[in-house]
Parts: sequence; C-alpha cells; structure tokens
Amino acid sequence: MKYLLILFTLLLTSCHRDGWHHTSIQNGNVRYDIAKLTHPSSSNSGGIELEITRFGKEIHGYINVHAFELPAYEDDPHATTLTISANCATKTFVIPLLEGGQRAKLTDTCLDYLLQTLELKPSVILTSGHFTEILDASNFERHYDALVRKPREILPQSIISFELY
Repeated sequence: MKYLLILFTLLLTSCHRDGWHHTSIQNGNVRYDIAKLTHPSSSNSGGIELEITRFGKEIHGYINVHAFELPAYEDDPHATTLTISANCATKTFVIPLLEGGQRAKLTDTCLDYLLQTLELKPSVILTSGHFTEILDASNFERHYDALVRKPREILPQSIISFELY
C-alpha cells in the first residue's frame, strides 16, 4: 500500500499540461458554429495571450495583454508589431491594434505564418514591445485539429421524433 501511494504521487506530479485550452459552441447551422483555442499568458504583467477563433469556416487570430497597452507602431496609434521567433527564424509583422490597446488582430499573412511555425517547431516566441510569451507547440496540431474539426452532422434533436395517432 505504501508503494502504491508513492507511485500514485509520482504519477500526479509527472503530469504535464501544455497550456492550450479549446472551447466550442455548436449550432444547428454549421455557419454559426463557434470555437476558440487559447494559450494563456504566463504572466499577467508581461505575457501575451494567443487566441485563435473559428466562426463558421473563418479563422481569426488575436493577441491579448492584461496589463498596460501594446506599444503603438511608430506614429500609428492603431497598429503594433508582433515578432514571431522559432529557432533561428524571426519575422516581424505590423498588425492592427484594437480599441483599448490591449488586443490586436493578426493579419492573414501573420496568422498563416504563425500557424505554420506552430505546426513545424517545438516552441515559438511571441514578442510585442516589452511583452513576451513562449508557446509550447508540441501538442498544437492536435488542438488546432479540434478547432477546425467539422461538427457532427447528426444532432440529437434530429434523431428523436414523436408520432401521434
């Protein structure tokens, strides 16, 4: 019994969570299905939260910070920069800054590059001003597949029927 307790404790402490969170809302009409994949920030003051959403067939990406504002790009108060780094490759994008300054929408080019990098590299670093986040991409493909997966065609309400005689 003593060894079983030690083994169980080791098992619990060795469990590793990768940080990705997936939520979805399915509707009777596929065009209105919503899903969201997030990687929360590691720090409330200096981290970046990544959010990838699917509305119907459209995929959008956002970065969020929870303290302060994302820095404006040069003289444009409605834009910021996002640098994506993995191994030796680094690429910087200018992305639109949303109202309030704590959220920015990834452009299609930026989102495509980020998704490709997350699928190919074990970790990715996001940087915007003094905000930095290291994303563990080891299980990203599994979570992303769940995000874009087509929901079941048969909904429970279409299986149940009543007939009155």
